Amino acid sequence: MPRTDPRRALGAALALAALMCGCAGPASVAGSAVEADGRGPAIGAAAVRAAALAPDPVRVSGVPFIAQPDWQCGPASLAMALAAAGRPVPLERLVERAFTPGLGGSLQAELLAAARAQRMLATELPPTLEALHAELADGRPVVVLQNLGPSILPRWHYAVLIGIDPGAGEAVLHSGDTPAMTMRLSVFERTWSRAGRWAFAVTAPDRIPASADETAALHAVAGLERIDATAAMRGWDALVARWPRSRVGHFGRGNRLLADGDARGAIAAYRSALAIDPGFADGWNNLAHALASVGRRDAARLAADRAVALGGRRSDAYRLTQASLER
Repeated sequence: MPRTDPRRALGAALALAALMCGCAGPASVAGSAVEADGRGPAIGAAAVRAAALAPDPVRVSGVPFIAQPDWQCGPASLAMALAAAGRPVPLERLVERAFTPGLGGSLQAELLAAARAQRMLATELPPTLEALHAELADGRPVVVLQNLGPSILPRWHYAVLIGIDPGAGEAVLHSGDTPAMTMRLSVFERTWSRAGRWAFAVTAPDRIPASADETAALHAVAGLERIDATAAMRGWDALVARWPRSRVGHFGRGNRLLADGDARGAIAAYRSALAIDPGFADGWNNLAHALASVGRRDAARLAADRAVALGGRRSDAYRLTQASLER
């Protein structure tokens, strides 16, 4: 059995990465990172799933249309989503941040980062038509990635979904140079499935998308925090309001408060996380730091001792905290 040349395998992987970034116009639909299986569901299966959606058609009105320059469907789609969320940004500025000429397109991570650079929350959505329907019903367009070509020759394309009509079996998208383009819902789902059913929504930092799950929201707020701490604080507040039992949400909020100099607020946030999970060693460790910063060293030592007793992957850090308090 012949062995595979690793250089050839790497070249194929890089070629695939390049294809993932490109854009194709809507005319490329022929009758019909990303971990697509390249097959997509059968039209009959898509029709069954569409029938399971709420029967009412949903459509977001007033979403500005921005025509896509060559290969720049990613920045154009992001520009439309930002404008709909109340943050219009010139397309040229987004192209600078979210377009790689050498790849002939945009990577998903680039689009998320470019949205966060505008102090907005960029949240990946569950890979279901129901999630897309829920966002549209909440008045929010969705940026989607499609594969408009055959499985053996993918043509990756970003568009903005603005409507779904399950009864009529139609999806409506701002795509390429065509505003409000109608596509059969079964075709939309097939092209979306071939691209890994990837979609994201852009919102103000204090508004979590309707269909987002807790994990995606945590990633979105943490990603925003790397760019704008003030905006991220609004995100942490919104996250724990949505999921009051989010241990990591309260912990992240506490970290932000402590970094901002609000140690007493951080203590309350860490205690909220520990009330949910008393075995949360990171929570005890950071609570120790917050308590020490307000002069409560005895309580801080007890918290540090608890973190050390629980142990875990960061046991060395907990012992350093404990040692610093003993000194």
